[in-house]
Amino acid sequence: MKNHTFIDRYYHSQQELLDFRNSEDRDINTLYSYLNNLHSLADKLKDLFDCNIKNSPEFKILRLIRNYFHHVGDVDEVRLIATVEENVIMSHTQHVIIPLETFAKSVKSFIDNNVVEGRKDYKRKMDFVSKELATITECFSYLNDILPNMEMCCNKPSLKLDGKVYELGFDMFKFVYNITNLISDHCRTIEEISCKAVIQELDESYTVGNNIGKIDMWHSADKMPITTMEGMIYAKEKIELAT
Repeated sequence: MKNHTFIDRYYHSQQELLDFRNSEDRDINTLYSYLNNLHSLADKLKDLFDCNIKNSPEFKILRLIRNYFHHVGDVDEVRLIATVEENVIMSHTQHVIIPLETFAKSVKSFIDNNVVEGRKDYKRKMDFVSKELATITECFSYLNDILPNMEMCCNKPSLKLDGKVYELGFDMFKFVYNITNLISDHCRTIEEISCKAVIQELDESYTVGNNIGKIDMWHSADKMPITTMEGMIYAKEKIELAT
């Protein structure tokens, strides 16, 4: 444990997931390994150094997906270079997209596992769930659209854009990027960790000052990018519910 290799494992899996220079190293275990390494790192930072990253909105949203992946079902992702059309500004240049259905099921699983009517702790658990979800909306405003439409969102939600049906997606890139910057700032302040090569070699971009904000895209009224499993799609004429 003195080597604190959990730090090395985290950054190795994070770079494999996000850095396109490591694209040849990615396989079906890449996302699963990253989420588990994040979970492990959060536990060890808290236990060993009283450093708590678990209250950050990004950690909470990634933990939902990790717990679904770990206990319930598979999570399949696609990685794409962002496509940006005229009059659109995007804060990042690549995507790590999972089905919106998977994210919705992750949220539903979290709620169902904690809130059980008739149990003595029902109110306490309901308060806990409400606070957790409220924190997540600090970095993902569309959660408020998913919650009242949970059944539809858990059923392969799709739209017909200019006549073609696309399955809707959920882009994880921002949350992985932001939590890594938070972790980096904390690691630089912990003496036992700050001297590790993996921390020393981080460039200046790894800091919360460079985090991507809640609003991560700007576009004109006639250019509405929609996140799908094929990347960002810009419908030019018609947007319809897929039947």
